[in-house]
Amino acid sequence: MSHSNTGIPNSNAFINRIITPFLLFVVVAIVYAIVAYESVVVTLLSLVIGASLFVGYSKIPGLKEIIKESIRKDKIILLVTGLVLAIAIPLTLRSQPYIIHILVIAEISIILALGLNFQVGSTGIPNLGYAAFYGVGAYASALLSTRLGISFWISLLAAGFIAALFGWLVGLPTLKTRSYHMALVSIAFGLVTYIMLNNLAFTGGPNGIKNIPAPEIFGWSLFSSIKIFGNAYPVQLNFYYLVLFITLLMVVVSHFVYNSKIGLFWNAVREDEIAAKCSGINASALKLLSFSMGAFLAGIAGALYAHYVGYISPENFNMNTSLQVLGMVIMGGMDNIFGVSIGAFILSVAPEKFRALADFRMLATGLIILLMLMFRPSGIIKQQIRIYATKYFSSKKSSNGDTNG
Repeated sequence: MSHSNTGIPNSNAFINRIITPFLLFVVVAIVYAIVAYESVVVTLLSLVIGASLFVGYSKIPGLKEIIKESIRKDKIILLVTGLVLAIAIPLTLRSQPYIIHILVIAEISIILALGLNFQVGSTGIPNLGYAAFYGVGAYASALLSTRLGISFWISLLAAGFIAALFGWLVGLPTLKTRSYHMALVSIAFGLVTYIMLNNLAFTGGPNGIKNIPAPEIFGWSLFSSIKIFGNAYPVQLNFYYLVLFITLLMVVVSHFVYNSKIGLFWNAVREDEIAAKCSGINASALKLLSFSMGAFLAGIAGALYAHYVGYISPENFNMNTSLQVLGMVIMGGMDNIFGVSIGAFILSVAPEKFRALADFRMLATGLIILLMLMFRPSGIIKQQIRIYATKYFSSKKSSNGDTNG
């Protein structure tokens, strides 16, 4: 940090250093106020403040650069702070189990959106039947647990791999299709899955599957209340921390995939499939991998949902669910892990906050998406431009300069 002649730290550098942590706390406070308080006035005031901050970030170039530089320098501190807040905040909601329930559903939605982002965002596959993989995972885990008595942890992984297998099978007929033809194939798969879940006897038909057991850790059921510092907390808190751990794991996996050659090749297929093939990229294999990995995350999310709620039916995995998850990806910003997570959180919480509007709450949620498409078509955090081998090229340039000099 630079200093003035008087020994006092440079004020501009100090402000630049604290502005991002300060904004992080402000954003968390706004989200907390929206989620935890039922007051319409508090919700509207928080939304106005949040919208003002977002507009300021988007329209003030200097502020945007300061925040980007601060995030680059203090990334670890910000991540640790965010993790601590994610762990600590639910402890303040001991008397509000329904709010914790909403947060659990939001975490599951983030996993779903990350999986669909592999297909729609990274590879450019228009999947409009994504809820089918969600349903396959939920039913697979539920059936393994209720019919065969298999442990949750085994059925969780099995659900992911079974959904991935279905993703691979669905991906096969789409290899020869493009754009809206591919979308029609995904819609057909979603409808077929929905009809089969409604009519097959072993899935319970329209009545679904009930009495799905809760996960157990060394014989302790997550449906049991937990005491922290002598205070009893609702069972939703147990699931919150379990799903938080798995969500963070999926975010880390998504980050590594995005920054790997696989993520780069997916982007190449999305931008120009013919050019990608001419460059030696196996577009068909990459599409199947995208389908399978996206379906795997959907299967994991489905298993978590089934064992959390304890009851599932075909109505949980219909076309509306597919469109809602697609809206999360588009609203957050396609091919952007952080943006997609924000979009999933917003569209999970919004219907619950608009519950007072009864049948019009989904209309209000749709209005939010419409306004985003009108004023921010690239999403909350737009797709980032990749920067390749910066260190390599800079060292190469300097070595060439030394040689030429």
